Amino acid sequence: MDTKRSWPAFLGLLLGLPLLAHAAAITDEDSTQPRGAPLENARNEGGQLLDPIVDGFRAPAFRANLQEDTYTDWAGTMMANATRDPAFFAALSVANRDIIDFANSLPGDPKDPATPLGAFLQRIQLAGDVSRGPDGRLQPEDLLPVTGDLCLRCHTPSGWMEAHSEPASKSFPFLAGQFWGAAFLQNPVDASGKPRAVETSRESEAEMDGIDCDFCHRVTDNSKRRSRFDGSLMANGNGGFFVDRNDPFEEEVEPEYDILGEGDFCGTCHDVTNPLIKTATKVGGEVPDMLHPIERTYTEWYWSGVREEKSCQDCHEPMLFQGAQTWMIHPGLASLWGEVDRTWREAPYDYEVPQRAPLYLDAMERNRAFLGSEAADVEILEIPGSPKAGDVVAVKVKVTNKTGHKLPTGFSEGRQAWIHIKAVDEAGKVLFEDGVLDENGFLVRTPETKVYEQVVMAGRPEHREEEGRSCYVGYPFLDENGDGCVDAHESHFHFVLMNTIQKDNRIPPKGYNKEAYNKDGAFIIPFDRKDTDYADGQNWDVTPYDFTIPSDAKGRVRITATLWYQTFSRQYIEFLSENDIEKTLKHGGRARNLPPGPYAKHKTWGSALRQLWKDADMGPPVRMGRAEVAIPPDPVEPKPEE
Repeated sequence: MDTKRSWPAFLGLLLGLPLLAHAAAITDEDSTQPRGAPLENARNEGGQLLDPIVDGFRAPAFRANLQEDTYTDWAGTMMANATRDPAFFAALSVANRDIIDFANSLPGDPKDPATPLGAFLQRIQLAGDVSRGPDGRLQPEDLLPVTGDLCLRCHTPSGWMEAHSEPASKSFPFLAGQFWGAAFLQNPVDASGKPRAVETSRESEAEMDGIDCDFCHRVTDNSKRRSRFDGSLMANGNGGFFVDRNDPFEEEVEPEYDILGEGDFCGTCHDVTNPLIKTATKVGGEVPDMLHPIERTYTEWYWSGVREEKSCQDCHEPMLFQGAQTWMIHPGLASLWGEVDRTWREAPYDYEVPQRAPLYLDAMERNRAFLGSEAADVEILEIPGSPKAGDVVAVKVKVTNKTGHKLPTGFSEGRQAWIHIKAVDEAGKVLFEDGVLDENGFLVRTPETKVYEQVVMAGRPEHREEEGRSCYVGYPFLDENGDGCVDAHESHFHFVLMNTIQKDNRIPPKGYNKEAYNKDGAFIIPFDRKDTDYADGQNWDVTPYDFTIPSDAKGRVRITATLWYQTFSRQYIEFLSENDIEKTLKHGGRARNLPPGPYAKHKTWGSALRQLWKDADMGPPVRMGRAEVAIPPDPVEPKPEE
C-alpha cells in the first residue's frame, strides 16, 4: 500500500476537524442530556448545559388509549419504525467500523495532540480514555465509533435521551448504552419470560419506537446555524434539539413555542453534516471551506419558492408521514418484526393496542399513492408527425419536480429515480428501449440512461498520469486489493467517510435559489453528458432521445416514458450485505440481535437485509409518473356542438 500518497490527505482531513464534545453533545447548544447526567446547571467542556430530563418517555402504545386513530396512522410509518429499519442497523455497523478503522489508521501517540491520532482523539474528547493495545490497535474499541451517537440521536431520540446510545467513558460516566443499538429495550420480560412493566426510573419504554409521541410533543426548539448565504437563522440539523424536561402529557401545559407545525422542526434531523470531515467537492471550480454535507432535504426546501407556500407538514401530513419507503414497510418490516406492541393493562387503562401488520400495509399503500401522484409530472415533447422507415425519431422527455425539495431527496445512498422509455409498433415489436431493470435487479445503464441521483465518494480524487488511472486518496484502509489505489468501487457507499460529491443531478424544487444551495451545501453537480446544470428557479429537466424506425416496423409507433423510483439499488443492498461484518450479540458480535422469526438465523443485519430485499421481490420500484404518445398522433376527437 502506498502510504506516502495517503497520509498528506489524511492530515488535510484532520486539520478541518471541529472541536467536538464527545458523547451526546455533538451538536452545538444541546440543552438537555440523558437521565443520570451531572447536577442541574452543570456544563460540559464545550459550555453546553447538561440538565437531565426528569420524566422518562412513555411508549406510544401507552399513549394509544388517548388518541387511538392517531396511533393507528403513525404506527406503520417509517418515522415510527426509524429504530427498526434493518438498513439503518446495517449502515450503522458499517459506519461504526469505518470510524474504528479510520482511528486505527492514524499515526502517532494517542496522548500527543501534535500527532494526527492524538489530535483526533482530543477533538472527540477521548484523549484520556483510549490507548494502544499490544497489537497496536486502539482500546477500548467500543468508545471509538462516535458516529453511532450522531445517527442514533435522530433514529431513536428517546433512546438517546435515556442515555442508551453511547457507552460510559471517563468524561461521561453517566451514559449507559453502546453505539451499536443493542442496548435498546423492547417488550421487557421477567425471569419467567412473561411481559413486565418497564421501570421508568431507570429504563426506557419508547427507545425502539423511532420518532414517537413523547419526543415530538416535548421538543420546544432545535439548535440553529447561520446560513452561509445570507446569515439567516436556520435549523442546524444533526439532531440538535431542546426538550421539556417533564412529561407534557402529565403537565398538560401548552409549550411557549410550538415548533411542531413548522418546516424548521423537520430540519432537526433532515439536514445532516459530517461532524468530522470537510468536503472535497468542487463547486463552481472551487472547494468550499465547510464540513461535508451528507443530507440537505431541509436546506433544499428552505431555499426554494415552496417555503413561501407550504411547510413540510402540508405535504407530509403529520402522523401519516407519507414518504419514499414502500417495500421496506410492507412486507419488509411486517415480516421482520411482526407484532411489536405489548398488551397494555396498567391501571386505570384496560385495552389492547391495535395490531401492527395491517398498519404497515396501510402505510405502504399510502406511500405508493403519494409518490405516484404528488411527486412528479412526466411529459413527452416535440412529437414527430409521420416518420417513415429509416427516419430518425427524436423526442424529449420532460420531468417536473412537484415536491418542495430535490427529486429524489434524502439520504442519497442507493436512491435512484430514472426514466424508462420504450417505443413499440402495432405488432408489439420493441423498436427502442432504455432504462431497464434486468432480471437480477440491476439498472442497465447506457450512455442514454437518465438517472437522477447523488453519487458521493470517500476521499479526494487524484488522477495519476503515470499509472493512467484515478484514485481516491485519504483513506488507505479502504484499499481492499492492496494495489495502492482506492478506486471508485472501493470508495463508494462509505457514507461516514464520504467527502467528494461526484454527481448530483437531482431536480431542484420550483423557485430554488442556486447560489444559496451552493453556499449551504445542497450542491448541483452535473456529471453525465445528459445532466442539466439547473438555472435559478428551474424545477424541471428535459432529456433528449432518438432512435431509427426500422424497415419492418408495423403501423403506428407508441412511445411511453415512465419515471421510476427505487429506495435501494441492488448495488447498495450488496454493499451493506458484504460490508456489515459486525455480528449480532448472540453470534459473538456487538450488533443488536435480530428479532425472533424467519430472519433470526442471520449473523448480521446486512445479511438479513439482503434476504428481506430478495423476499420482497428485490425492492420493486415505484412509478412516479408516466406519459404516452403515438406516431402519427392519435386523432383528436371533435368536440360535440353545444
